[in-house]
Amino acid sequence: MIKIIKIFFSLLLTFTPLYLDSFESDHEKAIEAVKDGQILPLDQILASLNNKYQGRVLAINLKDSEKGLFGWVYDIRMIDKSNKIINLRVDAGTSTILFTETGD
Repeated sequence: MIKIIKIFFSLLLTFTPLYLDSFESDHEKAIEAVKDGQILPLDQILASLNNKYQGRVLAINLKDSEKGLFGWVYDIRMIDKSNKIINLRVDAGTSTILFTETGD
């Protein structure tokens, strides 16, 4: 049992820096995209969505070079006042809603 724990922690220590480096580079890419004017700041995107969708944001994911698109997109999951889930795909450069899916 102790040997398994040692192996687990050695693997954790080996791969954690790779994950963190990937996360930091994605974060840095997003910051640079805002600075370069490629995408709008998240608060501006959310303010434009608030005019049409009112609810609480559950998750946000920023993707670059998404399949079929040539730029950045935000995938945003919200829950409205009647507890319906709303999934939105938003063009990060213009705040145009590209896709909407609602469900329970």
